[in-house]
Amino acid sequence: MIGYYSFSKLAKLNTDCNRFSTIVLIAFLFLSGVALCQSVNFENVGKEKLLRYNGGISANGVFYDGTANRQSFTYFLNGNLNFNIAGLYNIPLSFTYSNQDFNFANPFKFNRLSLNPSYKWIAAHIGDVNMTFSPYTLAGHQFTGAGVDLTPEGPFQISAMYGRLLRATEFNTEMPEAMAAYRRIGYGLKTSYAFEKFRLGLILFKATDDEGSLENPIPIAANITPNDNAVVSLETEFTLFDKARFRVEYAISGITEDTGLNDPRSENGLLNFLLDENITTNYFNAFNASLSYPAGNGVLGVAYERIDPDYRTLGAYFFNNDFENITVNASQNIFDNKLNVSVNAGLQQDNLDDTKSSELQRVVSSINLNYTASERLGINGSYSNFQSFTNIQDQFDFINQVGAFDNVDTLNYRQISQNANLGINYITKRSETKQQTANLNIIYQNSNNQQQGETIEGGLSNFYNGIASYTWNYPKEALNISLAGNASLNETGMEDSNLILGPTLSIGKQFFDKTLRTNFSSSYNTSFNNAEQQSSVYNFRLGASYTLFEQHNLNLNVLSLFRNAQTGSNRDFTMTFGYSYSFDNFKLRLKGREKTLGQNKNILAFRHRGVTYRGTITDINTQLTNVYSSPKFRNIPSFKKDELKIDLATVKHQKRKTVYEERAITFLDNLYSYGDFLKLYDEILYEVVEKIRGDMSGIDIVLEGLFVSKKTELDEHPFHNKPLEEYTEQDKETQNGYEKLKEDVEQRLRKLVGHRWMQKQFENYVELADIQNAKGYLSDFKRNTSMELYQTYEKNKDIDELKLLLEIQFIDYHYKLSTDLVDPDTFELRYINKN
Repeated sequence: MIGYYSFSKLAKLNTDCNRFSTIVLIAFLFLSGVALCQSVNFENVGKEKLLRYNGGISANGVFYDGTANRQSFTYFLNGNLNFNIAGLYNIPLSFTYSNQDFNFANPFKFNRLSLNPSYKWIAAHIGDVNMTFSPYTLAGHQFTGAGVDLTPEGPFQISAMYGRLLRATEFNTEMPEAMAAYRRIGYGLKTSYAFEKFRLGLILFKATDDEGSLENPIPIAANITPNDNAVVSLETEFTLFDKARFRVEYAISGITEDTGLNDPRSENGLLNFLLDENITTNYFNAFNASLSYPAGNGVLGVAYERIDPDYRTLGAYFFNNDFENITVNASQNIFDNKLNVSVNAGLQQDNLDDTKSSELQRVVSSINLNYTASERLGINGSYSNFQSFTNIQDQFDFINQVGAFDNVDTLNYRQISQNANLGINYITKRSETKQQTANLNIIYQNSNNQQQGETIEGGLSNFYNGIASYTWNYPKEALNISLAGNASLNETGMEDSNLILGPTLSIGKQFFDKTLRTNFSSSYNTSFNNAEQQSSVYNFRLGASYTLFEQHNLNLNVLSLFRNAQTGSNRDFTMTFGYSYSFDNFKLRLKGREKTLGQNKNILAFRHRGVTYRGTITDINTQLTNVYSSPKFRNIPSFKKDELKIDLATVKHQKRKTVYEERAITFLDNLYSYGDFLKLYDEILYEVVEKIRGDMSGIDIVLEGLFVSKKTELDEHPFHNKPLEEYTEQDKETQNGYEKLKEDVEQRLRKLVGHRWMQKQFENYVELADIQNAKGYLSDFKRNTSMELYQTYEKNKDIDELKLLLEIQFIDYHYKLSTDLVDPDTFELRYINKN
């Protein structure tokens, strides 16, 4: 009787879940407001279920009480739903909504609803979506409209899009820092044809601002004008010597900076048939070529890229330009694949048109080693050397800022940065009931800033970091305990040193057949400056996640942080909680029925990241196709999607169950790799921001000193405040030197106020959550750089290189923003007496 009663309750609850999934299904149809009809090949109806659907909905809230400049409560709603009709036609939908307050009007849309139906080789993108044609044309820019990808089996493929890239946003005189914009409409076409031995592709992208979309004119001082842009790109790919793969892309971009002017251009440009040309129209070029050759158990590769100064496209949020880059890489597995060696080297230079007062060259080299000595011992190590050589004429270069006190009053400036890492992992004990692991990781970083071959004052810095941990894992009890110690020493110059150290304890435990997962961690860190204690930080984290019937998930995480410093004490409290529900009308969830299915020799079953894939090979092929087509993975870069299409086709080709399962899991790992990278991207970006914030105070002192020095020289110049009519002939001959001095003072001032604007912006990036839930300018930066950096990271998995690229691009992006947003006249001296 008791067993019958329990089973009845279980069946009732499962029925309630099915009712809930029906309600969510109706809600999705209501939210989308779209009715679709499509003919179906009825020959396949008997082979596949007529209608299948799966998806999920989640709600998350964040409560914050502390000193950071952020909202006290924010919530996020996300949902996705995918229909599959007769195994042929997919209709995925998704939506997101948040109450995050962005504090200013902006031309971007943050709450989105998108529809991504697909039928065989036809995939459509409707609503608030984004597409990527190439890095130089359309590169992940969100638009409201429609797009389509046609990828039939055969040589011809085509993609197209049309929609609104920016919505019209009026200029707000009360909040001039808000982003005003004209309505921007864009369309694009990408097509390629694969011949027997090579492939040719053509891309066209066009974007135009509607000058009449704003009711009120934008002030001239805001420097916002209606733009017109046309980009054409040619690409090809072919194989040499049956192994080497060669790829080339060339793009030309024409930009009219102000379509409101009527003055004609002196001569017609190459894209004048697409572009509204006038005196503000300019053309720019981009070129990229790469060669990869498989050798032994590894790969050799070389790449060349050149992008003109000021090259940009309205199909991307942010663009690096004015550089020429050559890279060489090689990887090899030796000693029966126990040792993997990868080597990378690169050379980059800017000032391609010789118009800058400074010229920069960068040399990067790195080596990575991974050695699997035995089943218990693994060792990895890496070393990288970054050098930059700058020939400058009294100008501060933010992009190459590495140390905290970079003096630049010289014609020859050199920066040397070295990074070394050693990691050791050893399993000290392993049995069915217990496993114990020891881990040691050591990092060394050195930065040396030189002038005329001599290290400048404060230009030498060394950073040491060591982490040691020991973990106890008890599989049968679902319990793991870890104790770790961390120490960091940062030495700047000859006398200044900063030491941070402390322990961390973490405990994880699972209950109720692993449906309830709990974790607790606590850490303490104290910092010393020149052996004098400065501050201490305690934090406590508590989290829990409960899964009910594999469909419902509840999670709660709490963080309490306490800071004690010489200037005072404060605390931060953050609580994150959420609920998610997933549904699937063709998954059988009752354990008894699963067991019966498992006894069928034609049935496969495996799990990947908490999702069960079960059924015949045909069934799982459909599940894998649905997952690949789901909105969750629609933002994967196009180059990765091409690889995944081949991987999926390879999986579907397999007939043996063991090989099929192995290939399927490999495909899923690759499918999730972009999402894994985005998590790593956030963590590394947070480290970069912390490093920059730590350097900024020292840089601020240096910049103010440099400005005051030049300003004093200007004020004391004999030509200062001297009327032109009083100039003698001799004065006129030496006037150029005085004008150059005035320009230098203006440059110093712009860099000083730009730096302080950047410093204020970085104060908003206090915790990792601020990076993960990015908004405003930070969100734009992440959206534009993540795909490009993912492609770089995929080549060699070099985290040090990723950190370096992020630091360079992050500083460059914010500095360029500051030049347009900051008024140089609004500043005050902080450290030096104004009189």
